[in-house]
Amino acid sequence: MALPKRFAGALRQLVARPATSRMEICCACRQQFSTTRPREAGHNKWSKTKHIKAVTDKKKMVERTSFTKLIAMYSRMYGDDIQFNPALANAIAAASKASVPKALIEGAIASGQGKSASGAKLEPMTMEFLMPPDIALIVDIETDSKQRTLQDLKLAVKKAGGISGSTAFNFARRGRAVLQAKAGGAALSDLLDEAIEHDGAQDVEENDDGSYVLWTDPSVLMAITKAFAAKFDLELLAADIVWAPNEDTMVKLDSDESAALLSSLLATLKEHSEVKAIFANTKQGRATEDAWEAVERHLDV
Repeated sequence: MALPKRFAGALRQLVARPATSRMEICCACRQQFSTTRPREAGHNKWSKTKHIKAVTDKKKMVERTSFTKLIAMYSRMYGDDIQFNPALANAIAAASKASVPKALIEGAIASGQGKSASGAKLEPMTMEFLMPPDIALIVDIETDSKQRTLQDLKLAVKKAGGISGSTAFNFARRGRAVLQAKAGGAALSDLLDEAIEHDGAQDVEENDDGSYVLWTDPSVLMAITKAFAAKFDLELLAADIVWAPNEDTMVKLDSDESAALLSSLLATLKEHSEVKAIFANTKQGRATEDAWEAVERHLDV
């Protein structure tokens, strides 16, 4: 039986229509249907990773500086031949174990001999700066190019708001050795009694970690240090001539902002391999403990 024309036309249209039709949704509308939480700016994993990396890098820098200073000291005291300098050999082994780069180790050995890693002669020099608020800085340097180093460091200080100027009158030049006694070894009283017997020995102090700080006239530092180490079987941790700030010239850091500005400059100066030590006549005031620690880690007294 034939269908009426109006039904036949409707049937043909129904058969010709696809079984399923795909709905097209524009990009803007599709985003509204997304079940994934949008990423919030500033709260991604990388910003946390960068913060952790920055802290780790600072710790590595402090650790590497400690090793290179120790290696340079033993190289200067006993020579650069590790076959005849067991103290230097031990320091190099410890630095290598701590993943200190070979180039830094070789540079420290050469520095102890008054040379750069390339063999060029290093010349010592001192730079003096004044930072707000009235903080005196002294920077000890060893360089094979005085002109280049002067320009680089002056620019860094200028960017931080400081100026070049005479500041040495705020400090006293002193010899300082840090010595560690073995368990059950010499007591502070023993070292104080021994200091009386040596011309040029100024004082002996005990640190919180049990090590001793021996203060001397600069010219007799090494002679007295070796005498103490031999007599009391002490391990030498550090020995250098420093600029010790005079107590009556000390400037307090009373804000975290001032501490952050100073610590940023000190970190920048320490990035220059020519910089061997930095001294400042500053102490903690109302600045927080964390802000002060960031400054103190870069100072050598």
